[in-house]
Amino acid sequence: MSDNSSLLPVSAPIAHFQEFFCLFGPPANAQANPPVQVIVNHGFALGFSPDRGQPLWAAYQVAAAVRDLDFQRPEFFYDDPRLPEAWRIGTQGYARVGGKTYDRGHMVPNFAINTQFGRVAQFETFLMSNIVPQRSTMNRGIWKNLEHGIVKSYAPMRKHVWVITGPVFGANPPVIQRRNGKLIPVPEALFLIVAEPERYPYDSPGNLNILALLVPQEHPSTKPETAPISTLPEIEMRTGLTFFPRLSAQDKAKLVLHTSPSVWPFEAITPENSDVPPEG
Repeated sequence: MSDNSSLLPVSAPIAHFQEFFCLFGPPANAQANPPVQVIVNHGFALGFSPDRGQPLWAAYQVAAAVRDLDFQRPEFFYDDPRLPEAWRIGTQGYARVGGKTYDRGHMVPNFAINTQFGRVAQFETFLMSNIVPQRSTMNRGIWKNLEHGIVKSYAPMRKHVWVITGPVFGANPPVIQRRNGKLIPVPEALFLIVAEPERYPYDSPGNLNILALLVPQEHPSTKPETAPISTLPEIEMRTGLTFFPRLSAQDKAKLVLHTSPSVWPFEAITPENSDVPPEG
């Protein structure tokens, strides 16, 4: 299995955090173009594409919480100072493309990291290395409801939940030109993989359950139960990524479609558990 990924050198001191955020290893990138730079933060990890100016994957873990912690949403986005100047895209919004409005869409959500890891980790979600162009209706609708459902519903039900998310690009994606001239391709969809080892021993690959979703940017509904269910092979084919790379082929074959009303009930996700963003 080839992996065209490398750790951003500044992340080396906390590289061990990947073990907490990336269940059975960080996604491997089979594509030589674009290569991936792995960035490790204090509440999540991601694979950043310098060519595309956005993450190709992002991973985090949430757990059932006894007490609530909820800081105010930060007012600003930030260029990631760890990235070379040539890779940065500026902090301004994406505005309109082809008559459609796009937000600065978090791949790892402010809400989850705020409530789980605290203020410093929350600020890191506002680094532009964690941002993709996301349709405003999706960002503030179904995607927000899914993100909140993971923290408010799935985590309490399952105790610990791991999440991998990222963009999916078409063959000729539209692009957004930034002030520095960099062209940012617009994803046609976003994927969301929720994973949880259901039974003891929890580190046994055979005990893993997943929910794989592939949601188009133009998805018409805000209701989580309308999110299109996908499979791990489909998302891997669409992205060029290999998820859970430490699993054997035999164990991964069991994950073709592991979702059921008893394990991942959509009705448990309540839209009122929301942190409505003024702009993504």
